[in-house]
Amino acid sequence: MNPHRYLDVFRDETACLADLVTYRDLDAPVPCCPGFTAGEVVRHLGSVYARVTGWLRDQAPPGEWERRPPEGADLVSWFARQAATLHATMASFNPAEPRATWWPRDRTAGFWWRRMAHETSVHRVDVELAYGDASGLDEDLAIDGVDELLDLWLGYRLAARVGEDFGRPVEGSEPIGSGQVVGISAGGVEWRVSLLPQSVEVVRDPSVAEGVKDLDAVVSGDPSEVCLWMWGRRPESAVSITGDHGAAAALRGALARATR
Repeated sequence: MNPHRYLDVFRDETACLADLVTYRDLDAPVPCCPGFTAGEVVRHLGSVYARVTGWLRDQAPPGEWERRPPEGADLVSWFARQAATLHATMASFNPAEPRATWWPRDRTAGFWWRRMAHETSVHRVDVELAYGDASGLDEDLAIDGVDELLDLWLGYRLAARVGEDFGRPVEGSEPIGSGQVVGISAGGVEWRVSLLPQSVEVVRDPSVAEGVKDLDAVVSGDPSEVCLWMWGRRPESAVSITGDHGAAAALRGALARATR
């Protein structure tokens, strides 16, 4: 994706989120995130935006940042202010400019552009689900979202047993997998994912579309549905699974651990 597309997505999704919750019940539960409400999703995102703004500005994760709106302040207005501040901060950098991040493979401002676009899009779906049916993701964003989930979260965060972004270790020391090999096919793009005990191997592999040859399972479907299934925001029925459903469930379980 063109890096500036991420900024556009971030701007549009934050505006959509603010509109969604204005004059709505902030206590509406988010069905796919037990214990979370629409209002808590908005608070969480505002807090993330404040943290990332500080990280970009100071070249290090901030020790203190605004985790909640000031007492008596309107939550939605506070969220919109944090979003506007982060958007302006991100836009003030060239995406290729070196900045501190929590992923060794990408130490540029563009990392945060991409990460915040996906973070916000997925949580917009959460809020929509709290109020009823949720719309999906644009195809280009969904395909890029699958890439991010596999490389950043599964391939790095879970395999490295590191949660440097918020100072949390990934919970549990059980093996990642037992050698399951799962193909993913979405929007004409294919990935081969090997879940090994201590690591994850991810490669783009056009042969995945041919079926389950040399694979335990293939997960395929509309890019938005595949990406949101991987995030745990869609049920298994939203995608097509060929082969061993247990292998697909192992992939989904590993992703849940990685993104927790």
